[in-house]
Amino acid sequence: MEHRCSERYTADIKILIYRYGIPVAIGRIKNGNRYGLYIESDLADVHPLQQLGIEVLVYRSAQKLQRYKFESIVVHSNGRGFGLELDALGEDAAIQLTEMLLAAPVTPQTTELFAMVAKRLRIQAQAHNQGRPRHRYINI
Repeated sequence: MEHRCSERYTADIKILIYRYGIPVAIGRIKNGNRYGLYIESDLADVHPLQQLGIEVLVYRSAQKLQRYKFESIVVHSNGRGFGLELDALGEDAAIQLTEMLLAAPVTPQTTELFAMVAKRLRIQAQAHNQGRPRHRYINI
């Protein structure tokens, strides 16, 4: 028997999952509320107390994509996914999250999410490599 402080809302919303600010997997919010979420994902090596970021990408119109990013801590995991406790969610963010869970918004296709992640990783790699010489010469 579960003992929850507040009601969970069933959902099916695609998300990006981050470790240390880097996108590492795609998942789905299966249920949640302003305090926590259950994420279905095949992301391996997820442990309690691990910090993860999640990003929800929602189409507000045909061409406008809105991003919502949340920081969280893993509370439990099983073979199909993991439960997250949301960190320091302000009132506005909590209302937006609850509205998303109830509205079942249109999210990008999985292929679009993969393309966004690949683009973001390329940009991060370019920024990391800027200003660094390709070869280092040592004077002996």
